[in-house]
Amino acid sequence: MNRSLFSIFALAIAAAVPQNAHADILRVGHQADCPYRTLQAAIDAAAANGPGEDEIRLVADEFTLQRVAIADQSLIVAGGWSGCAENATRTGRSALLGGFEAGAAGINAVVRIQASGEMRNVSLRHLELRDGTGGPDGHGGGIDAGGTLRLVLEDVDVLDNHAEGDGGGIVMRGPANGFGGILELHAGVRVLNNSATGRGGGLFLERATARIRADRTEIASNRATLGGGIAAFASSITIGSIGEPEIQRDATGSRIVLNRADKGGGVYLDTGSLFDVHELQLSWNVAETIGGGLYAIGGSQLQMQRDYPNAFAVQCQGSACSRVEGNQAGNGCPGTRGEGAGLALDGGARAYVRQTSIIANCSWGSPAIQSWGPLLELDGVVVADNRLRWRDGISYTGRYAVSYASRVGGPASTARTRFSTFARNVQVKDDGSTVPADATSGLYTGGAWQFEAAAIATMDPFPGLNSGTGACSRTGLDATAFVDVTSGDYRPRTNGPLVDACAPTATTVEYLDPLLAPRCIDHPRPDQGGTCDIGAYELQPPAVPSDRVFAHGFE
Repeated sequence: MNRSLFSIFALAIAAAVPQNAHADILRVGHQADCPYRTLQAAIDAAAANGPGEDEIRLVADEFTLQRVAIADQSLIVAGGWSGCAENATRTGRSALLGGFEAGAAGINAVVRIQASGEMRNVSLRHLELRDGTGGPDGHGGGIDAGGTLRLVLEDVDVLDNHAEGDGGGIVMRGPANGFGGILELHAGVRVLNNSATGRGGGLFLERATARIRADRTEIASNRATLGGGIAAFASSITIGSIGEPEIQRDATGSRIVLNRADKGGGVYLDTGSLFDVHELQLSWNVAETIGGGLYAIGGSQLQMQRDYPNAFAVQCQGSACSRVEGNQAGNGCPGTRGEGAGLALDGGARAYVRQTSIIANCSWGSPAIQSWGPLLELDGVVVADNRLRWRDGISYTGRYAVSYASRVGGPASTARTRFSTFARNVQVKDDGSTVPADATSGLYTGGAWQFEAAAIATMDPFPGLNSGTGACSRTGLDATAFVDVTSGDYRPRTNGPLVDACAPTATTVEYLDPLLAPRCIDHPRPDQGGTCDIGAYELQPPAVPSDRVFAHGFE
């Protein structure tokens, strides 16, 4: 869709939405010329003004003991205004503080938003929401929201909130029947240092949808029992080009970092949830038992990559934009327990991981990925510098960088690995010395796991498989095959054995490489078996332009 067609489409939608001539602007502040002194008074006035989407403007100041409620109305709450005069300008943010003293009122979330029946739209802009202690049911420290509601946050910090139940920072619950429960985090939204005794330290979703823009959004330093950063049940989470549908070449990506939980330090998925993410850094999260970066069960599905299905992409720069890095599972690095430091999949969870680096994760076993099926697909993935505990003489599923496990009587599972690199993953002995770790656990055809492999480049030992390592794969490599392994640069060296070493017909070529470069570009050197490079990266000849916006053929 070109820009002109998109504009026509947007105008058509706008024309179809009923407009209310009675929508008004209400101003809130401590100054004498402000019509409203409290946010709740302005909310109540907006509700009395009719169903139109009124806008409330708050002076850039701190508003303490906040426990406001918005019910069955569409509303914009925008902070950071210089005053209440007609010519006031926006100068920053407004802070809404809850506080434990607010408990006597019974509604202890800083902002509680509920809608039923007609779909409502609420936007919160240029705000800080702090010191909330949970809604009337103990959930949602900063924001307790749900029902037939679309809630949009832009330039908002949700920080230092706590819930005795779920959702230390934000709770979004959709209706039991029908459509709603939509949360959108646009540019500049951060969910920081929140905690929940139950699920979802930063964000808890149930029967809901979260859409997160991959630019200046961060869920960091939150804590919970399940899902330190995010916990999702029967919900859908997308990260990518949310908001203004324009190609943005300088985006920062989204970050889920430094969160902690018993299971799913960064993310916990259950009950058929979908986590479909582009341009995400899932890094430095900690789980006490399993899934430092992410833990998925209950038939949930992970899709992590950089490619977009359409031309409206948010383009973060560099391979760090899709990364599972530095996550930890267990009681040390590596400790005496803990599995699946990067990603852990169980209970029918599937994962499609593409164009991503899984590096420097640490656990007692399976530091990069642990999968109990039924499907794990890796394409354009670097698995490097992950650490696990030494287990001399023990053959166990967790002693490999990527482990594939199955249960007796379980369904057949499939592992697909294409255009991926395994390097410098290690087992740590008790004395601190290291030995190379096997890249993956032993797989075999005709058994519980069906293994499909092609174009793999590995410095690490690769287990003997009945089907081998697939077409075009190279094992037993040393550092000279790559540009600079000591600095984490696993691109193929120009004169090395990985360049132009595989024919496109030898495997399936579907995706760009982790730097969004096209596959199978013929390099100006004699072919060694085809035009495709082996491993995660495709070496680009100097003559190939750097502009990859239309690499998929969009016009």
